[in-house]
Amino acid sequence: MTRRRTHHISTLGSRLTSMASVMLVLLLIGIACLAGVVATGVQNDIRRNLGFVVVMQRDSDNDQQNIVKRFLLANKGVESFDFKSADNILAQESELMGEDIAAMAGGNPFTAEFSVRLKPGFATVDSLTAVSDIAATLPGVEEVVSESEIISGIDTTMRRAGLVLGGLGLFMLVVSVALINNTVSLSIYGRRFVIHTMRLVGATNGFIRRPFVRSACASGLVSGFVAGLLLLAARYYLPTLDATFNRLVTWTDVVVISASMPLAGALLCSLTACVAANRYLRASYDEMFMK
Repeated sequence: MTRRRTHHISTLGSRLTSMASVMLVLLLIGIACLAGVVATGVQNDIRRNLGFVVVMQRDSDNDQQNIVKRFLLANKGVESFDFKSADNILAQESELMGEDIAAMAGGNPFTAEFSVRLKPGFATVDSLTAVSDIAATLPGVEEVVSESEIISGIDTTMRRAGLVLGGLGLFMLVVSVALINNTVSLSIYGRRFVIHTMRLVGATNGFIRRPFVRSACASGLVSGFVAGLLLLAARYYLPTLDATFNRLVTWTDVVVISASMPLAGALLCSLTACVAANRYLRASYDEMFMK
């Protein structure tokens, strides 16, 4: 009775250890996915604040300004724009400097302008050039000041960061699969003689393999479910530290990633259990002592 109970506790402890290891690996994968979502959100925020400035001529009238407004409203790449008249700019600059600029310059040196912001998907050098070139030909426009060099630098930086994150993600995925494989394989290794005994009594390979795959699948589901709950808890807690996290990572993103954790755990654990079981199904009795 004591031996049976000891064996039961040992088996239960081994299974809990295996599930905890798989859960930590899946949690690591989930955190990597969240990091990718955050990086994408930061990139979109940066691009959303990029665009160009349409500077109007000093003698431009309301009709010409309305033409520019209609062009910007009709352009699908424009996220928003802010119009400032010459008087508004003069008032803001005078307040900022604490002096009467008009009196110093003998008049209003500023002209009306449009500050244009592009949608993140259109904040590229080609899109910016296409829109700004057309805007420069509109009546009453003096010049268009674009941020193409800034966008080009951001594209280069983001491309390099994407390669680094992609490489780290691939490396993490390989390591995660290897860890899950070792964890599940060690679990089956402890029962390799059971596999050999079942072979001796005439059990088919499918009959022997099935309980191991079913057990590993259940363990993967539970481990993935716990990892998903931890990700949801992190999403609930992190905005209390920094409110920008609400904007960068939505609940939809976290729910999708969390929901995929049990499926990923079940799939990875089932595949590794199948491979490990096949290894011992093909092994001879002497080979059971070698691994």
